[in-house]
Amino acid sequence: MAQTFKEGDPSYAGPLAGVALGLKSYHILELKDEIPEELWDDNMGMVELELEDEVQAEIKGVMAEVR
Repeated sequence: MAQTFKEGDPSYAGPLAGVALGLKSYHILELKDEIPEELWDDNMGMVELELEDEVQAEIKGVMAEVR
């Protein structure tokens, strides 16, 4: 999805076919500092605990490449 937001629909099948929107995309883990702690804990706390630090770093790396 991140590439679709940035570069347009790569399948050229939808309404965004070839339309580069240039929108930045973020993974939810990258937004932790922007979300109130209580809200984060209620909604993402368990998910975050299940992901190893290496996986979290890999996700952030992939998102940085896409941007």
